[in-house]
Amino acid sequence: MSRWSAVSKRVWVRIDRNDPKLSLRDVAERIKEIQREHPDLDVFFDGDEFAICSRPRGETGASQGAGTAPNA
Repeated sequence: MSRWSAVSKRVWVRIDRNDPKLSLRDVAERIKEIQREHPDLDVFFDGDEFAICSRPRGETGASQGAGTAPNA
């Protein structure tokens, strides 16, 4: 299980991968819009959920060293 709980991740928009009218540009613009409205959040595209998601800044696994051994 991930070090970060699923509770801290919010799904904003689920993407229908079969919608030919939706472009990558549309998804990127929506991500930027959410980031502008909520600068305290890290907004990202989650490929597993196929959705635009966010979590509070500072809770990303990369910035917290998830998947690595703790320092002694």
